[in-house]
Amino acid sequence: MDKLNPYVFFASSAFLLPVCYWFLGPAPFLANIIPASKLQLVVVLGVIGVLVPLGCYPGLLIMFDVYQVKFHKMPQSVKNYITAIYCASFPLGGCIGSALSGVVTEKNDFSLGTTYVSFAFLAETILVVWWCGAVYRAKQRIIKDQEGCTETTPILFHSMT
Repeated sequence: MDKLNPYVFFASSAFLLPVCYWFLGPAPFLANIIPASKLQLVVVLGVIGVLVPLGCYPGLLIMFDVYQVKFHKMPQSVKNYITAIYCASFPLGGCIGSALSGVVTEKNDFSLGTTYVSFAFLAETILVVWWCGAVYRAKQRIIKDQEGCTETTPILFHSMT
């Protein structure tokens, strides 16, 4: 995946997951188009099951990039620390997300609760993708400087690692 640009996979997943949450409820603005049913719920959960790993795996590669952009070298011990932080972030995020979803859904019905969560997720996505874009551009400048690229060499053809 690192040759296929993990930033694209990460951004795709990050923007499509909030949309899936709109269909999960379904959101009030989609209720007239898509009625709530068991089939709709199963299909949306299946799509979410594909999109979550699509965003999770590139997250580790992007975390490595962040360190390399800042410090240019990455010893094995740092890779171990970053991997541990990465592994701890998913259960923590799952716990926090589930608790917040429960609080929101307790005060509202399920469709409105998933809609609120999706808009919060979308706002977070915009910030994270903007930040990842800055890291990606910095990494591309480093690759360009290290490999002695000319202005006519397309940067996307260079390895991301």
